[in-house]
Amino acid sequence: MSTQTWIVKSGIGIDWGLIKRLIIDRTTRQISYVDLVVVHTGEIVRLPWDTFEIRNEEIRLCMSEAQASARGARASELTAGEAVSMDVWP
Repeated sequence: MSTQTWIVKSGIGIDWGLIKRLIIDRTTRQISYVDLVVVHTGEIVRLPWDTFEIRNEEIRLCMSEAQASARGARASELTAGEAVSMDVWP
């Protein structure tokens, strides 16, 4: 996995998105959400970190693309007091 571009692959191994920002929980200091740019649409979605699996230097989506887009659209916004964000892609 490159430190400059965090590519997310679909369940079948096709490039699906690019992680733009990590949202880190202030209390646990763990990644809680990511903001991701969907490759085919340019849409930015926020998904829970547990939506992904890291395996063999790859980040994989653990659900269908349609489910991820729908879940991302419903993801609640975090207030500034709950989280810190870290951009990983310009």
